[in-house]
Amino acid sequence: MPNDALLDLTISELAPRIESREVSPVELTEAALARAEGLQPKLNSWITLLPERALDQARRLESEIAEGNYRGPLHGIPIGIKDNIATAGIRTTVGSLVLSDNVPDEDARVVTLCEEAGAIMLGKENLEEFAAGATSNNPHYGAVHNPWGLDHIPGGSSGGGGANVAAGVTFASLGTDLGGSVRLPATFCGVVGLKQTFGRVSQRGLLVTSFNGDHIGPMTRSVRDSALVLQALAGYDPLDPSTVPVPVPDYLAGLDGDLSGLTAGVPSNYFFDEVDGEVETAVRNAIAALQELGVEVREVSLPSMEYVGALRAASLADGIVTHEPMLRSDRDKYGPNVIYRTLAGQFVLGSDYSRAMKVQRLIKEEYARVLQGVDFLVTPTAPVPAPRIDAGDIDVNGETHRVRGPGSGFISRNTSPMNGNGLPAISVPCGFSGGGLPIGVQFVGRPFEEGLLFRVAAGYEDVSPAKGVRPSV
Repeated sequence: MPNDALLDLTISELAPRIESREVSPVELTEAALARAEGLQPKLNSWITLLPERALDQARRLESEIAEGNYRGPLHGIPIGIKDNIATAGIRTTVGSLVLSDNVPDEDARVVTLCEEAGAIMLGKENLEEFAAGATSNNPHYGAVHNPWGLDHIPGGSSGGGGANVAAGVTFASLGTDLGGSVRLPATFCGVVGLKQTFGRVSQRGLLVTSFNGDHIGPMTRSVRDSALVLQALAGYDPLDPSTVPVPVPDYLAGLDGDLSGLTAGVPSNYFFDEVDGEVETAVRNAIAALQELGVEVREVSLPSMEYVGALRAASLADGIVTHEPMLRSDRDKYGPNVIYRTLAGQFVLGSDYSRAMKVQRLIKEEYARVLQGVDFLVTPTAPVPAPRIDAGDIDVNGETHRVRGPGSGFISRNTSPMNGNGLPAISVPCGFSGGGLPIGVQFVGRPFEEGLLFRVAAGYEDVSPAKGVRPSV
């Protein structure tokens, strides 16, 4: 198979070929770098490419295999890292001019774990400035383009990663998800995006994070690959108090299990209330496919979602605290959208913050009760297919919604609640719009039951009309 064709495979398809020395990590990395450089003018998915470093890694890892030292399924696999995750000796800009010269002294914990597993970092991926938005229209480093339609957003804030995985540049990319920033690029770029349970993966080394609800998670081309990457990342980090010391199961063990006997909850309110017709049809078809696989479908109600907007007060307050020192010294280097959404945080009162925490607690309790009666929930990942890059507003069922800037939470309305409740959620491709843009379905599970989510997602993936379809770019 030509090296370029290898780039369109999955990690699980490639790994045995690398282990048997049928595929060379060096040649695979050379092909990935060539595609990255060739597509960069179209996708603008990278802030910093690291060809020499990547090839040095590939040579070392290839030598290890020749010596009989195979690290596992990520050995020799080219990946991307979002540019708000710290990398030692490599600039980490968070997509802003404020940190354009920032060079961390230490790797983030997840970077260390990926490299210990044998993954090869191709570079640092473009994102929304300070990871604060759903478009990846970066005012300083340029907009990231969706490989399914170059005039459309790839989703944000991990847009570079979503575009690279979809276009066959990387086999996995690590993004961050505070309101859907892994799952939104997944749905818009037609890949798999996972936000695991809060506390399952270390946040140490995640820059300019919120203090409540941020996650680092993988974007991959298949559910099995998502499980492989989480296997490498998951676990207690004694230096990160947000992680939880619970056992990490073998995520591949139950991946091919039968779905018969499982019960899916389909929310009767909120998640389908404001959704594009093509998206709803694709997701309802996915629900019907689950029923054919033996899943019982039950309607559930989540009345507390009426108040989910109150959680915004907490994130605004977190934002002003995080950015305050930089706003004092480098305010002129900020893009306007980050300035607008950050400055509002200074007007959040302590009582507002406390009320937001109370609402968050009530929402968590309600989801806990609902998930006692069903095994998982099914929702659209996003209410629309990917908007155009130049869109200021979008119309959905006669209602106008902002795409960027103040008041633009519409795109993440179905994903951000899971950051507030900390539950695991995965987005899987489930179809396409009439214009050929991907649509994703979101599965939400109980805390630390990622294994069950992978089983459900893999079972659905096998019958999804989007399975194996790749963008022509």
